[in-house]
Amino acid sequence: MPFACVPRRALTVDPHDLPAAQGTDSALATAARVAALTAYGILDTPPEPGFDDVVAIASALCATPVALVSLLDSERQWFKAKTGLEACETPIGQAVCAHVLRERQLLVIPDLTLDPRTSANPLVTDDPKIRFYAGAPLITPSGVAIGTVCVIDLVPRPEGLTDMQARGLEALARQAMALIEMRGTIRHRTDILTSQFKARLEAEARQAATEAASAVLVERETRSRLAEEAAGVGTFEVDVATSTIKVSAEFCRIFGVPPLPVYPASTFENLVVADDSEVPSNVESRTSATAATDVEYRIRRADDRRLRWIGRRAMFLRDDTGKVVSMYGAAQDITDLKRADLQARTLLELGDRLRNATTTADAAAAASEALARVLSAPRAGFAHIDFAGGSFVVEQDWVNEHAASIEGNHALSLLPGTFERLKDGRPFAVDDVAEAGLNEDSLTYVMIGARAFINIPLLVQGVLTGCLFVHDGAPREWQAEDIAFAENVADLTYAAIRKLRAEAERQTLNQELSHRLKNTLAMVLAMSRQTLRGVPDRAPVDAFEQRIHALSKANDILVQENWSEARIRTVVGGVLQTFGEAERFDVSGPDLRLGPRTTLSLTLIVHELATNALKYGALSAETGRVRVGWDLKRDGAAPELVLRWRESGGPPVSPPSQKSFGSRLIGMGLSGTGGVAIAYPSTGVEVELSAPLSKLAL
Repeated sequence: MPFACVPRRALTVDPHDLPAAQGTDSALATAARVAALTAYGILDTPPEPGFDDVVAIASALCATPVALVSLLDSERQWFKAKTGLEACETPIGQAVCAHVLRERQLLVIPDLTLDPRTSANPLVTDDPKIRFYAGAPLITPSGVAIGTVCVIDLVPRPEGLTDMQARGLEALARQAMALIEMRGTIRHRTDILTSQFKARLEAEARQAATEAASAVLVERETRSRLAEEAAGVGTFEVDVATSTIKVSAEFCRIFGVPPLPVYPASTFENLVVADDSEVPSNVESRTSATAATDVEYRIRRADDRRLRWIGRRAMFLRDDTGKVVSMYGAAQDITDLKRADLQARTLLELGDRLRNATTTADAAAAASEALARVLSAPRAGFAHIDFAGGSFVVEQDWVNEHAASIEGNHALSLLPGTFERLKDGRPFAVDDVAEAGLNEDSLTYVMIGARAFINIPLLVQGVLTGCLFVHDGAPREWQAEDIAFAENVADLTYAAIRKLRAEAERQTLNQELSHRLKNTLAMVLAMSRQTLRGVPDRAPVDAFEQRIHALSKANDILVQENWSEARIRTVVGGVLQTFGEAERFDVSGPDLRLGPRTTLSLTLIVHELATNALKYGALSAETGRVRVGWDLKRDGAAPELVLRWRESGGPPVSPPSQKSFGSRLIGMGLSGTGGVAIAYPSTGVEVELSAPLSKLAL
């Protein structure tokens, strides 16, 4: 793919004023898209953590090697964030994302080679030969589609995306668009702030000269105030000598104080939370001009005591002698931006914790902590719902020092209205239970100290089986972003819970199948002993019974891994241990994983070789030893496993005069298709088994 990231010249355009245009084929649609991207000033910018988190979550959520935040101008598709891909852009003609912009909704193409829109695309026919694609559009508030959040796989996925993955990808697209909006807003506000500084200094200089300049200053200050209110940016100037601060009305609104022109600087310094008290400026740092000019810190607003994040930028003004006389700048409430960043990082961390969860309680604990921490709630948890038993069980909840745990078994009759609402599968959020008309549910919520809540239901085949909840002890106006975050947490958590439940059911089934197989093998063994009781030559009978025991041993090993795979060292060691000669075997090699079929083949082959060594080979003599080693051979196009059996110290050996069943069994090899070399030097039998590593997973 071509790699070219050339900065473009930015234009001063508000993307919210651009007209929406359906499709991407028309010149109007392309012009609107290019104008919007130019106004946002995002093309060819360096990577940013917020967007990197979006593609990391998308890749983990959809289990794909490639995820992108893709933006399309008139000539190219440029990637603001990417994982699993080296190139930073492709020509517009190769952009599968262009089809998403035409549809303006989630697009899933299970196999790109079968879709006429993409079958001839060079990215499909040539390297990297992508096969699966899913993308959700990035649509501006004015309706212009500018790009996508998409995931790509190199193999087809006929099943497409699950409902949870589809909703998650759409949610990530909305999150990425919100980041673009906030980024554009900050850029726009910075431009306004720079303009304000210049205008203010020029106006003050003219005011000292003439009365006419004073009138101009008043006019400019009025415009500055309007611009501040529109952008949410407040300006200030601290007189270093008196430690008084001139502030704009918007600055006062941000800090929650009455709109007065002048305050003691300590008024605002005292609002800073204790942990951040050293971050803003103080008398000493302003006098010495050592105060940081670009900082972020938290405050408790003076009027409502709400916790807010403040971003502040400042400059120092000096007199002719170089002495600092004032510090001026601007402040902005960046709480929403910090919240979005925290939510993205928390979802990424939660995904890691859920992947490592071994029980539903572990998953519930991780989700509860994530919800409570990001939403600053005193309680969050997960409840199992059993309509047949008439109860719900709070398996896990997270509480702070101000809330009590509600873990345990409770009757459904305590919250009948709530559970009825949750049956439709939609989130249920209440700002104040006293005013929500919840009837008898209200009393229960008050008793457990929940005046506001968000409930996210878990439905399995249309039946309500669980609920993730967040409780606040005081009335609270839940924001759309709060509910969306709770839904994202629920999506990740419920996927993990479904996986854990499925794994538990599979393990139970495997145990039952194993038990039945062992019973069957025991029955076969009993029948063989009964049927072959009168056979005078016991050697074949004993060999048959030993092979049955070997199969039973392989079954035990596979059951430990749910019949999915087994480690080669465990297989070889388990077989050799049954011969009671462990100190006479030298075993070495990397601990690779084998599939069920290979495990059974290897078990029977090693058992046969060890039996022959004990009867006729090295182990029939007191000084004999056997070396069993394996390694990976990478000389060819695909890696091969090579296993070698070497006997020494036993009696002289020679090739057998005829092939026994055991010889034919060994000759089938590890994968059932050969790959066996047997030699009979006088020092002892030597066997080499080889098979492609890809076949050993079967």
